[in-house]
Amino acid sequence: MASKKVSYWYLFPGAEPTNGERSSAELICERTLQEDEAMPRHAVGDVVQLPDGRYGDEERSFKVLSEGNLTISRFVDDPSTMAENLNVYVTDPDQGG
Repeated sequence: MASKKVSYWYLFPGAEPTNGERSSAELICERTLQEDEAMPRHAVGDVVQLPDGRYGDEERSFKVLSEGNLTISRFVDDPSTMAENLNVYVTDPDQGG
């Protein structure tokens, strides 16, 4: 059994997707995928529509700055259960990269 989740993080205009800047990113939304759904991949510069949790889940456009490495975790209590997580860093569509 696998759990898949994509987290979208907002970086302020002018911020670079470095480890230091990523630590100050704001979570926009998390999307849990269906078990048979493929993990989405994003290219730098892609514009995506996301519900912005900072503004009552209002649908907004964001430009992808970077995509983190896919991480896979197993649970100690149940090693057959995995969790796949992907962090995607975005900014306003008219800013950055």
